[in-house]
This record gives sequence, structure tokens and C-alpha cells, in this order.
Amino acid sequence: MNTTLKKLVDHPYFSLVCFLAICVFLPRLGATAMMIGSALVLSVCVSANPEHFRSRSGSLTPAVGLVTAIWVAAVVMAVLSLTGRLVG
Repeated sequence: MNTTLKKLVDHPYFSLVCFLAICVFLPRLGATAMMIGSALVLSVCVSANPEHFRSRSGSLTPAVGLVTAIWVAAVVMAVLSLTGRLVG
């Protein structure tokens, strides 16, 4: 694991920047940008700190399933948006 990424994600300003990006800046770009931004932030957090996302039995499967579901939703929204079937 890259310790630089772990230090970056653990820094207090990382959450502030992510919050501002997802709640203030990305809504101006639309729902698809918000979904992709959220999926990206969650993916970075899970990959940098997997011990925080483990279940009681030590499994990382629920976190990986959640990240996968968010990425699938983001891709579906992007495809629908590009085909003109989604207003966002």
C-alpha cells in the first residue's frame, strides 16, 4: 500500500475538500458528475484504508460490493445522459 495515499486520505482537509467538491462544485456539472465524484472518493478511501471498511468478521466484500454498485450506477447514468434519455 502506498503510504503517501494513506496519509493524504487520513489528513483532515481531505474530507473537507471532498465534501466541498461533492456538495458545492459538482452539482453545477450535473448528477452524473456527482455520481462519478462520489464513486471516485469512495474508491480512494476504501483502497487507502481497507481496515476501516471491514465487517466484524474481517470481510471486505460489503465495501467492495458497495463501491461496485456505485460505479455501475455512475456508468449507467453517464450512458443515459450521453444518449439523451437522462436530464442531469
